[in-house]
Amino acid sequence: MPTKTFLNLNEEKQNQIFDSLIKEFSQYRLMEAQVARIINDCSIARGSFYKYFEDINDSYHYALKRVLKEVHFDVFQQIRSEKKNSLQAFYGATKSFIDCLKGTQYESFYQKYVVYNQFELKHKEYDYREIPEEYLVLLVDGKPVSDKEQIIITYKWATSAAHETIRNVLSGGNQEQLFSDFASLLELLNKGLKK
Repeated sequence: MPTKTFLNLNEEKQNQIFDSLIKEFSQYRLMEAQVARIINDCSIARGSFYKYFEDINDSYHYALKRVLKEVHFDVFQQIRSEKKNSLQAFYGATKSFIDCLKGTQYESFYQKYVVYNQFELKHKEYDYREIPEEYLVLLVDGKPVSDKEQIIITYKWATSAAHETIRNVLSGGNQEQLFSDFASLLELLNKGLKK
């Protein structure tokens, strides 16, 4: 994450550097990105870049975190507000995320993230076992699922399918078909939970 030196910069300068990071990481995979292009674009010295960030990966993590803060939202809030079938919240959240991201300055950045960079960074899979139990809500036909392990596994696979849907949509796949397939998968999971 950025250093205190970076955080002490005025907002305009921070935004200028952030915009240059977004430009670079939207055009190039992380392993192809270059500090030289970033510093040239935002008119800072190479030494300043390394006063602000440990390395290019650190600057990427900063940019990713800031992008996600702007376009991502609390899926757990959507799950808790769904009164009949919690898995519908995964569909709604995924659709909303794509709709929110499409056509923004972050679309190419995020596309590079889901296609290449998350794997190059060895992105750690989210562990639902680490979240508070009040967030582990799963309703099927309005009835709560009580088996915590079943909820965790369902969340894990629904999340994986959501991320795969996002990756394929941003890679140019047929959005209508991808969302139809995602809805069908969620329905299959829902039917399996009824047993």
